[in-house]
Amino acid sequence: MSAPIYDLDVYKIPRNLVDVEALAQQASRYLKIAAEDAEFLSYHATRRDEIVAELYRQPGIKPDTSPDQFVPQGGDPDVHLIPANAVIEQLTPPKSLEERVKRLHFAAAAMSVFSQFKIAYGLLDHPDLERQYQRRKTQIMSEYYKTEFALLFPESMKRAAARRMPATPPTRLATPPPTRPSAVSRCVSREDVDQFLSNPSTLLGKRFVHSPQSGGQDQGDCGTWHVASYTVCVADGGVEHEYQVVLDASGEGALPMDGEEVRELLQHSTFAA
Repeated sequence: MSAPIYDLDVYKIPRNLVDVEALAQQASRYLKIAAEDAEFLSYHATRRDEIVAELYRQPGIKPDTSPDQFVPQGGDPDVHLIPANAVIEQLTPPKSLEERVKRLHFAAAAMSVFSQFKIAYGLLDHPDLERQYQRRKTQIMSEYYKTEFALLFPESMKRAAARRMPATPPTRLATPPPTRPSAVSRCVSREDVDQFLSNPSTLLGKRFVHSPQSGGQDQGDCGTWHVASYTVCVADGGVEHEYQVVLDASGEGALPMDGEEVRELLQHSTFAA
């Protein structure tokens, strides 16, 4: 089934009504929730997956969080965003793993709708304001990871810092760590890759382990990674996505990647346990 064709003029925001700071703060709220809940739930992966399966069996809960699932052709995105924000508020702070999974789901769906309708379509006539929005959002999230996130998950930050330290003596570089077959997680299948890229919001909250093949990819890219956020862009050929990807081993924060780069990562990754 093809995506609906929207009259984009309906969603364009007049320049004098664009509040770049408010847009960046709203997007960052969704992204902070996704980062916190995804990290917390990664420590309870088995139970997390059970709760996700239970959640998606509930009537009215859509596992596909692409924006077209929530906003019909010509519809008002606020009809989805206002009640979604209310649910997120009710679940903050979450009091159980079940509430974290539900909050993450609503935040991912809201970010998907917000990115497409408020930013990609809303700022279509104002590319300079969209660049300001992207810069401000990046600033907010960069500060968040250095402060709030670091306080919430100090061990995670210590592990990231340890990966940045140079290995000594040099002879140790030639000896890879032993592998334990029992600890190997499920590989990301071709079907998984297609599903993730068709519905990018489903990547939020997932963590992967990248193990590039020796043939062509940089072995330095090995390690855990996740998608921190993504942006919906309108291009000549339709809608495109730009992803902000955190490679834990690099210690450099989120890196921008296009769909093909994320596909390449996924094709040589396993799901993190």
